[in-house]
Amino acid sequence: MTSCLLRRQGDSNSVEQQLPFTGDTVSDLDFSREQQTNQSDAGSNIVPRSRPIRAPSSTSASILSGSYTQRTPARSFAHHASHAAIDNLQYSSHGVRERTQELASYALDLDAFQSRPRRPSYPESDTVSTRRAGFFSQDTDVGEGRVSSESFRTEVIGGDDGVESPETVVDESRQGGRNFFSPTPYTEVDPQSQGGGSSGAVQGISVRTGLPNVVVQDTEATPLLPKPRLSRTDAPAQYKSIKPASSDHSSTASFRIRVGEHFTASREHLVGAGRSVLNPKNYTKDAAISGAITSLQTLSAVFLGLLLNVLDALSYGYILFPLGSPVFSSTGPDGISIFFVSCIVSQLCYSLGLSVFKGGVGSEMIEVVPFFHKMAYSIMKRMKGQSDEAIIATVIVSYCLSSIVTGLIFLTLGGFKLGSLVSFFPRHILIGCIGGVGFFLVVTGIEVSARLEGNLNYDFNTLHKLFSHDTVYLWLLPLVLAVIVLVMRRLIKSPFVLPIFFIIAFAIFYLIIKGILGLDLETVRNSGWIFEMPEAGVPFYRFYSYFKFGSIDGGALISTIPTMFALSFFGIIHVPINVPALGAAVKEDNVNVNRELIAHGISNTLSGLVGSIQNYLVYANSILFIENGGDSRAAGVLLAVATTAVWMSGPAMIGFIPICLVGALIFLLGIELLEEAVWDTFGKCHKLEYLTIIAIVLIMGVYDFVVGIFAGIVLACLSYVVQSSRTPAIRASYSGDVAESTVRRPRADRRYLSRVRGQMRVIKLSGFLFFGTIVSVEEYMRSLIEEDNFQKQPVSFIIVDFSHVTDADFSSSEGFQRINRILSRKHVKMIVSGISFASKVGQALQNVGLLDAEKAGDECPPPSVFEDLNTALEACENELLEAFYKHCSSSTNRRQRTPPISITPEGLAQHTPNSPGFRNSTTSGSLISSLRTNPLDPEWQSPRRGAQLLAAATTMREQGAEPNSAEADTPSAPFPSKWKSFAQPIKILLQTFEDVSAKNEDFWQIAAPYFQRKEYPAGTVLYTRGDEPDGFYILEKGRFRAEYELDQGHFYEVILPGTTCGELPFFSQTDRTGTVVAENDSTAWLLTREKYNELEERNRDVASELLKVGLKLTKERMDAITSYVLVTAS
Repeated sequence: MTSCLLRRQGDSNSVEQQLPFTGDTVSDLDFSREQQTNQSDAGSNIVPRSRPIRAPSSTSASILSGSYTQRTPARSFAHHASHAAIDNLQYSSHGVRERTQELASYALDLDAFQSRPRRPSYPESDTVSTRRAGFFSQDTDVGEGRVSSESFRTEVIGGDDGVESPETVVDESRQGGRNFFSPTPYTEVDPQSQGGGSSGAVQGISVRTGLPNVVVQDTEATPLLPKPRLSRTDAPAQYKSIKPASSDHSSTASFRIRVGEHFTASREHLVGAGRSVLNPKNYTKDAAISGAITSLQTLSAVFLGLLLNVLDALSYGYILFPLGSPVFSSTGPDGISIFFVSCIVSQLCYSLGLSVFKGGVGSEMIEVVPFFHKMAYSIMKRMKGQSDEAIIATVIVSYCLSSIVTGLIFLTLGGFKLGSLVSFFPRHILIGCIGGVGFFLVVTGIEVSARLEGNLNYDFNTLHKLFSHDTVYLWLLPLVLAVIVLVMRRLIKSPFVLPIFFIIAFAIFYLIIKGILGLDLETVRNSGWIFEMPEAGVPFYRFYSYFKFGSIDGGALISTIPTMFALSFFGIIHVPINVPALGAAVKEDNVNVNRELIAHGISNTLSGLVGSIQNYLVYANSILFIENGGDSRAAGVLLAVATTAVWMSGPAMIGFIPICLVGALIFLLGIELLEEAVWDTFGKCHKLEYLTIIAIVLIMGVYDFVVGIFAGIVLACLSYVVQSSRTPAIRASYSGDVAESTVRRPRADRRYLSRVRGQMRVIKLSGFLFFGTIVSVEEYMRSLIEEDNFQKQPVSFIIVDFSHVTDADFSSSEGFQRINRILSRKHVKMIVSGISFASKVGQALQNVGLLDAEKAGDECPPPSVFEDLNTALEACENELLEAFYKHCSSSTNRRQRTPPISITPEGLAQHTPNSPGFRNSTTSGSLISSLRTNPLDPEWQSPRRGAQLLAAATTMREQGAEPNSAEADTPSAPFPSKWKSFAQPIKILLQTFEDVSAKNEDFWQIAAPYFQRKEYPAGTVLYTRGDEPDGFYILEKGRFRAEYELDQGHFYEVILPGTTCGELPFFSQTDRTGTVVAENDSTAWLLTREKYNELEERNRDVASELLKVGLKLTKERMDAITSYVLVTAS
C-alpha cells in the first residue's frame, strides 16, 4: 500500500511575517496556494497505519498532533485577525515542553547546563506539528530556519513494504478506515460545504478505505487519541454519516407558520365537533344517558363560572374607570360591559382551540385597573379644560390601544419562541408588583365603599371623613365581611364557599332592609348602601358611543405610552407563571408556553380591536371550572354564551347590588394579594429581596405604579450586585505543594521541587468577574504578599486560572492590571492560565492593555499566558529548576562568588529562622557554604532565595556532589553524578530507581542484560489504550507523551528521561490504560514480558524488587494525577 505526503516549502523571495502564537514565519504566497490546496483531492494524503510514522533525523522536529506541543493551530492568526487589540499576542507555552526536556537532561548529566535569556520576547518551540488531511507534517529545526507549515511542495513517499515493528503497528481492529490521530467520532461533511482557509481545520479523504472528510478544530481540548476499545476482538466501529442540518425558514416565515398552525388547530377542533354532532353512534340510549350526565355537569360548571364572572365584574370591572372623578362618575356600568366583552373574547379564543386547556377560563387582568387609573388621571391632567366627551374618548382609546400593544408583545414572544425570556425577570419584583396591586385594591375598596370623591388622600381631612358617624360603617362592614370570608376559606376547603357566602349575604341584606326595617330602596340608595340606578334606557353597548376619534387628543394619548408598556410588561409575566402551574394542577402534560403566549396575543389583540381591554387565562377560576365538570371546549363556549346573555341583559341590575358586597369583594382580593406579597414571603426571601418587595408595595400604592416598577428593577439590580459581591470569585486556592503538573521528572528534579514548590500559588476563579467581585480577589492576593504571610510562606509565582470564568467587565480587567503592578513591585510573577485570546475574558484583558508587552515596562512586565493550568504549572516548575541549575552551575565554575540572581530578584527583606527553607537551622550553614555563597550577602537574605539556596544545597548533597572536589570543576554537567562512570543501562536504572530502592549497582547489574535498547522516531506509537502490556519502558533520552481519554474527561502526562512508563499494566497484567507516543526522537530501555519471565525464573529477588519499584513509582504518579485532577475540577 502506498501513500502520498504533501509538504510545503516557502518561497525565499516572498515577503514573510511572523505567525502569532508560534514564532513561525509565513510568506504572502502561502495564502494564494492555500486556497488551491484546500480544493485539491486529498485522497492520497493518508499515511498507512501499518507502517512506521517517521520523521527526518532532527531531535527538535515533531510530527505529533498540534495539541502535543502546540496549544493553538499554526494558522490561528486568521482567527484573531478581526481583533485589533494586540497583533503579536502568543501563548507563553511555546518552548516550555522543550525546556522541560532539557532540564531533565541536566539531571541525568547528559548535557551541560545552558542558561537561556531572562525574558525572551517570543520563545520559539523546537517542535511544531500540524494535522492536515489526516497525515503528519513537521517543520525543520529552528536552527536551520524553520519553514512555515503553510507553504509546502508536493512530494511522494512510497509505501513501506518492510517488516513492521510492534511499536509502530496499530492493531488492525483499530483502523476501520481511519487515521490514528483523527478524533472520534467521524462526521461526514459535504465537500461542497468545505471552505478554504479555516483556522486549524483538518481535512481528510480516504479513497481506498472510505475515510470521510473530517473537519476538526485544533485546540487544546481536541482529543488526540482514539476512543478506548471495549474488546480487543470487536469489529471496527461503524460510524454513521451525520448530515448537516437543513436550514430552517427565516424567523419571519417561522413566525407566520406557527401562528397559522394555531388557527389550523382551532379549525380542526370545530370540524371535529361538527363530525361528532353528525355521527349517528352518538345518539344511542347509553350515549344519551352519558350525554345527559355530562350535560348536567357542564351546566353546573357553566353556572359556577358565570357566577365568578359576575362577581369579578362587580368587584374590579365596576371600578375600571376612576369613579371618584366627576368625569367618570357614571361609567361604572360601562366598565362592567367592557369587562364582559373581554371575558367573552378571551373565552372564545381559548375554548376554540388556541389554548391547550379545554376548560380554561379567560377574564380581565385585575392588575390593569391601577394602570388604567393612572392613564386616566394623566389624560385628564393634560386635557384640563376640554370637554368630558373628549377626555372619555381619549381614555377609552388608550385602554384599547394598551390591549393591542400587550397582544402584539405576546404574539412576538410566542411566535419567536421567546417565552423563556420572561423567566429571567426577578420573581421578587413580580411579587412586589402584586403586593402593590393589593394595596391599590384595598385603597379602592375604601374609596368605593365610603363613596369618597376623587382619590384617597393621606391627610387629616380624609381621615376625619372616614371615621365620621355617617361613613365609618360604610367601609367597616365590607372590611369585616372580607375578613369573615378569609377565615371561612381557611376553615372550609371548598370552592363554593365564596359564591355561597355572597348569595347568602345578598339575601340577608334585603331581608333586613325590606323584611325587618321596611326601608325604601331609594332611601337606602341615598344613604350609600346601594349603587345608584343607571339611567333609564341605557343600552349594554353604550361604551361604544364613547369612541369619538375626532375628539382624541394625540399628545395626551402619546403621554400614556410608558404606562402602556409598563402595563404590558407586568401582564406578560403572568403567563409563564400561571400556565405551567395550571398544567400541573389539571395534569396537562402537553403544555407549551409559546403556544399559550400566541393564544394570549391573539386574544388581547382582538379584545383591543373590539373596544375592550386585556385578558388572560385565570388560574383560580380555571381550576374551579375544570374540577366541577367544565373540562371540555363545549363548556367553555357555553360559558361565553352565558356571559354574553348577562352582558346583553343590560346594566339595570347594578341599581340593586349592595355596595358592601362589592366592597367586600375588592377588600378580599386586595388582602389576599397583600398577604401573598408581604406575609407569605416573610422569612423566605433574602433580606434585601424582602426590603425590595416592601419598597415596591409602598411606592406603587402611595405614589405611582410605573415608578414603583422601575424602582423595583433598580433595587433588584443593586440587590444582585450586593449579593453577587458576597459570593467569592475565588473558587479555590492551592499551594504548589498540592498543585503540581503531570510531568514525570527525574528523581533529582523531584527532590528539589518538593522543597521549593510551595513558592507557587494557584488561584482558581469562577463566574462573571465584575467590579463587585474583583475587590475580594485583590484583597486576597495582597494578603499573600503581606510581610507576615510572606515571611511564613514566600511566593514567587501566582497562577490565576480563568478556566471557570465566563466573562469579565472593564473594572475587573483593570483590577488585574493593578494587581500585576502590585505583585511586580514585590517581584512576584503573575501568570494567567485557562483563557483564549479570542474569548470574552481574553478580549477583556487585552482591552485594558494587561497583555501588551509594548505598553508594559521592565518594572511591570505583562503576565505570561498559558492555555491550561497544567502547562502553567509545568512552566513555573521549569523556572524553579532554572534557578536550581544556575546555583549548581555557579558552584562548579566559580569560587567564593555570589551565585547569579535567581528566578525572582528580591529586595533586602530580612530572612528569619522560621522560614520554610531554613527550618533545619543546624545544617543550613554548612549546606549553603558548600555552594560557595556568602549567607550574609543581602542578596541572599530573602525568604524565597534562601529557601531555593538551601534546597539546591540539600539536593546536591543527596545527589552525592561535593563542590570542593576536583570533579566539581568539570563543566560537563551542572553537578557531578555518583553514577557518572557507569555504562547504560546501569546508569539510567540507578538514576530512575533512586529514592525508591535501596539496592546498589551490583544488584541491578543482574537486571541490566534483560533490558533492550530501543530507538523510537518522533511520532512512533508505543502502545494504545486497550493493548496488552508487552513491555516496561525506562526512558533514557527524548520525550514521551501519555494520553488518557476517558468518558469523564481527558488528560495527559509528559514522560521525561529518567522516568518509566507502562509499569502498572505490565506488572498487573491488565490492558493499557492510555496511549503513549514519542514526541521526538527518543531512546528507551524495554523490558519485555518474555525477558521479565526469564528474570523471574532465574533471579526472583531482582524481579520482586523490580515489582516493588514499579508499584512505588505508580503510587507517586497516582498521587500527582489525583491531586491535579482534583485541583482542576475544584
